[in-house]
Amino acid sequence: MPKRDVYTHGHQPAVVNQHARRTADKCAAFARDVIAEDSQILDVGCGPASITAGLGDWVPNGTVTGIEIASDILEVARQTIEASGLENVVVEQASVYKLPYEDGSFDVVYAHQVLQHLTDPVAALKEMARVARVGGYVAVRDADYYTMCCSPESQMIEEWRRIYCLVARHNGAEPDAGRHLLGWFHQASIKNVHTSASAWAYSSPEERANWGFSWAERCLTTSFAEQAVEYGYATRAELEAIADGWREWATNPDGHFHFINGEALAQIS
Repeated sequence: MPKRDVYTHGHQPAVVNQHARRTADKCAAFARDVIAEDSQILDVGCGPASITAGLGDWVPNGTVTGIEIASDILEVARQTIEASGLENVVVEQASVYKLPYEDGSFDVVYAHQVLQHLTDPVAALKEMARVARVGGYVAVRDADYYTMCCSPESQMIEEWRRIYCLVARHNGAEPDAGRHLLGWFHQASIKNVHTSASAWAYSSPEERANWGFSWAERCLTTSFAEQAVEYGYATRAELEAIADGWREWATNPDGHFHFINGEALAQIS
C-alpha cells in the first residue's frame, strides 16, 4: 500500500472555486469518441464534480460514478450533482488504491489531474484498469508544471512554480505528471495506449483575472501555502511577494499564460 497521499492544493474555497470551472467538454474531449450514450463511467478524484456532471450529460442512458477520498470535497460534489438535476450520477467515498467495485464494472475509467498528486500512480492505474471491462478504456489527463510559463516573464511566477514543485515532490508526488503517463501505463502492464497533449491558455481579461487572482489567493490561504512554509521552502513574506506577482500579471493587458496537459487513453484487453 502506498504511503499516505498529501493533497498539495487542499480543498479551501480558492481551490474548489477554480476547479469547479472545469468542464467535461474541455477536460475529457480526448476520450469523447469512446463514450457512448449508455456508457458506465467511473470518474476518479471527481473534486467538486463539475466534470462529473458534464459526463452525466454525455451518457443519458448510462451512469457516472464519481469518487473522492476526502469527505469535505465529497459534500461539495454531492451538492453539484443535486443542483444539476441529473439522476444518472452518484458520488461516493472511495480510494483509487482500493476501488469498491467488481472487475470489469465500467466502460470508461477517467481521471483528471489526479495522478500528479499520488505517491503511487502505477498502483492507481492497475486498480483503474481492474474495474474497466475488457474492451473498455482508462482515460487520464494530467498537467506538466515544467511547461507553465507566462508573458511578460515574471520572476515571482517562476518562483511560484519552483516552490510548488518542491512542495509536490516533498509530498511524494510528481508535478510534471503529464509527460510520464505513457511510462506509468506501461509499468501498470497497460499496453494499448494512445497519448496526446493539449494546452490551456489564459489571456483574455476574464481569464487572466480568474487564473491570476485565484493563484494569488492560493499562495496565501490554502494547503499549498501551509505546506510551503512548514517544509521550509518559503516564508510568509515570500508567498506575499509571489501573490503580488500573480496580481501584477493578472492586471497586465499583455498578460498570457499557458501550459501543456498530457493525455493517455488505453483500451483494456
